[in-house]
Amino acid sequence: MGKVLTSLVYLLLALVLIISGLLVLPAYRKYRQTEQEVETLQADLDRVKAEYLTIQQEVHDLQHNASAVEKVAREQYHLCRDGEVIYIYSE
Repeated sequence: MGKVLTSLVYLLLALVLIISGLLVLPAYRKYRQTEQEVETLQADLDRVKAEYLTIQQEVHDLQHNASAVEKVAREQYHLCRDGEVIYIYSE
């Protein structure tokens, strides 16, 4: 009778472990998926922060540095000073 009882205890323990695993597995998968989404969002946030800092520096330069304004005027709007001639080359 002792061997039968021991076998039943081991069987019950195995069933509990299997059922526990089946219950935990979906939650673990969802956890991993959420973790990957967080990593992706963090990378996007880092990229946007870097872009924001670059733009913020450009705005600061345009507000406080006349040469930055001149550079934009020349490159984007093809403006020049009196007496200068602009040559535009297309490739």
